[in-house]
Amino acid sequence: MVALKPGVLLLLGLLILNLCLTTHANVSTNYLDETRELVIVAVASLPNGTYTGASAKLTVRVVCPGGGRVYVETLPLSQIDLQASTRIAAIVASRVAGVRFYSCDFLASIRADSPIVGGPSASAATAVAFSAALLGLPLRSDVVLTGMIFPDGTIGPVGGLKAKLEAAARLGVKFFLVPYGQTEYTETVVVPQTIGPITVYTTKTVTVNLVDYGRKLGVEVLPVATIHEALYVFTDGSYSPPKTVDISLASAYITPEIEQQVKNWSKILLNMVEESRVLGDSIKEKVLSSLSRTLRAYVEPLLDDLESKTSLLIAQAEDLYKQGYLYSAASTYFQALTYSLWRLYLLRGLQSAEDLNTIRNSVERRASNVLQKVRNDLAKSGTICLQNLDVYTAVLNRVYEALLYLNKTLTESRIDRLTYYLALSDSRITTAELWSSLLEAGRPGGSMCCSLSTKYIEDSTFVVENLVHNIYTYIISFESQVAVYADTFNEMVARMNLMKNAAAPIDRLSLGVEALAYGYATLVTMFSQNINSTLAALNKAIGVELESEPLKKCLPTSLILYLELAATKDESAISRAYILARVSAMISFYVDSLREGGIAEDKLRAESTTPLNRDQSIVIQTTTRVVTLTVNVLDRQVEPSVRVTYIGIGMLLGTFIALTVMLVLRKASVSRDQVKTVA
Repeated sequence: MVALKPGVLLLLGLLILNLCLTTHANVSTNYLDETRELVIVAVASLPNGTYTGASAKLTVRVVCPGGGRVYVETLPLSQIDLQASTRIAAIVASRVAGVRFYSCDFLASIRADSPIVGGPSASAATAVAFSAALLGLPLRSDVVLTGMIFPDGTIGPVGGLKAKLEAAARLGVKFFLVPYGQTEYTETVVVPQTIGPITVYTTKTVTVNLVDYGRKLGVEVLPVATIHEALYVFTDGSYSPPKTVDISLASAYITPEIEQQVKNWSKILLNMVEESRVLGDSIKEKVLSSLSRTLRAYVEPLLDDLESKTSLLIAQAEDLYKQGYLYSAASTYFQALTYSLWRLYLLRGLQSAEDLNTIRNSVERRASNVLQKVRNDLAKSGTICLQNLDVYTAVLNRVYEALLYLNKTLTESRIDRLTYYLALSDSRITTAELWSSLLEAGRPGGSMCCSLSTKYIEDSTFVVENLVHNIYTYIISFESQVAVYADTFNEMVARMNLMKNAAAPIDRLSLGVEALAYGYATLVTMFSQNINSTLAALNKAIGVELESEPLKKCLPTSLILYLELAATKDESAISRAYILARVSAMISFYVDSLREGGIAEDKLRAESTTPLNRDQSIVIQTTTRVVTLTVNVLDRQVEPSVRVTYIGIGMLLGTFIALTVMLVLRKASVSRDQVKTVA
């Protein structure tokens, strides 16, 4: 028997190690490390309070596999934190490419010559760059985009467009992409006027047609509604936008179980309206007769007006009900209930102020009961059905709205306003209780429960919270140049303040989504000259998400009902913008939740049975199209953690075999010596 030298044994161990790794080559993960660069435009503030256009270089890098980490670098520092908006850009890009956000890491660097204002307005461009990196698509260098990316992929309105267009023209770009509805831009400018030795500065409002102005500067201004449209331009048509559906058809998704519940809401609300009217009638004459002539002259017409509005709303609700707009009918009955309760509480308050305290305590107790029930339900498990989460957020939205109105009654001195807020609070908590009934009807006919981890809800809540603060800071930065619509902005701030103090993630999520919707509506009123274009942009974004595979399996009830309401709501365009913005925020959160929860397949990290060499091209199916993506892969497609495991196993096994062989050979050598001695 031939003795093997130690070097030969080592080689044998290495061969066994290689065999172990080769055997497991079918455990594969595609590696990606892509970088994209874009030029972005922003604004820099001048000493006189005006803005000037500025440019900066945006560089992004996407590395997969990763852990959903987002890194942001700005040189010099931006005046607004970019972390939240950059994270949203990464999440949106992941959805566009059809990959899990938590399967990659995202890095963004913005380098400018001077501090810039309005960092979030670069987030749409960041989302485009991240998407191109994930899809392996080149980007045109003669295109500039400004706009704030929202979770649904909508490109939201931003400020300083005239100055940004001028900065883009100085760069010699061909196309300047602006958010839908912002081809005209109004701003307040400071005009110096010299009178002798004195210079007087005055302000005036100027509206600029950006398309015409851009043509004079040699730049074509194009409005884009979503990231999909922006990608189409940036890739010169290589990227094909996904199909969208008509959101007005969403009511077709209402199941018989949900339909019956919403019908019941109308009946319950109508009964409550009639009951409060009867109670008001029973004390009306007695209360009026006890008033002074002056006070009666004010109160009596107000009571008649409230009664008239109640009757009108009932008629409108009945008409909507007959047309099949069930949720819109219930919503209109809610308004009728508010007016009938206002009339009743005004009469009761004039009769006895103590009655109003009793009503207030009752509403507060009911709100507390609903909050406690939601928290108890969520505490039972570490997972939750998406359909139930949808209902919980809708319920909490109404509870907190009721509490906000209830707080206003504590500081209101006028009885007519006090009783109005009290009526609103009471009717709102009633609708919260009605929405709770959908918990039993949320998954009709034994449909699947689309489970979500409560941990993921906490992570998503953190993202929403930061985005809300991001938008708030952005709005404040422009308030000296553009009028801020107080109604929607105050609603945003009220919910943002509640969000800060709420302990439970589900509470913060519900408040954050509402604050985000009001923030979007505020941005629209600040910067958009054509709100109908903004509504069209939201419709497009929602239509894309309704076609997504995850949502088809688990379409939540509130989205269907809100879309019906937006289509039939006979109010201002800003109200519809708020409703659609809320739907948009929730729908994107749901799609991402389902993908991260494993409902949707992770396209980038799908296993491959074909051996790949470094830089080899592979075909990957995305949510929008089939693209050829060049990825960097390890020579053997093994997950890093798995690879380490196999290396360890191979080394141990190789060492064990080598030692075994050495022991066998040693024994054989001893036996030969013994045989020679005996012989």
